[in-house]
Amino acid sequence: MIDTRTPPNVLFARAHGLFDAGEFDTAASILAELASDITDDTTGTTTDALAVRLLLARAYYHSAQLRRAETETRAVLAADPANAYAYLLLGRTLQRQSRHAEAGGPLRMAAAMGADR
Repeated sequence: MIDTRTPPNVLFARAHGLFDAGEFDTAASILAELASDITDDTTGTTTDALAVRLLLARAYYHSAQLRRAETETRAVLAADPANAYAYLLLGRTLQRQSRHAEAGGPLRMAAAMGADR
């Protein structure tokens, strides 16, 4: 049987191109499906899954799907607590939700890790 599915790396590249073109909703839909497939697929590496989830969080952020952006960013940080950019993204996401007090911690962590430079 021939597998006619588009390879994950091709989907990621397509989603990244859409993200770069400002098509955040379309990129998010592709990335959400890809993230689900990578989670279900034991052949995907952790790094691949984190790259997909971080870009998904960014696409959600830029398309004002802030709860989803927060959820994905927290998942990235749970898997990679040294990801300075994810702290910055989480802080900015919380700020956009007017949760300024909560945003302080992640923003300070991002600054301490140099992500604000």
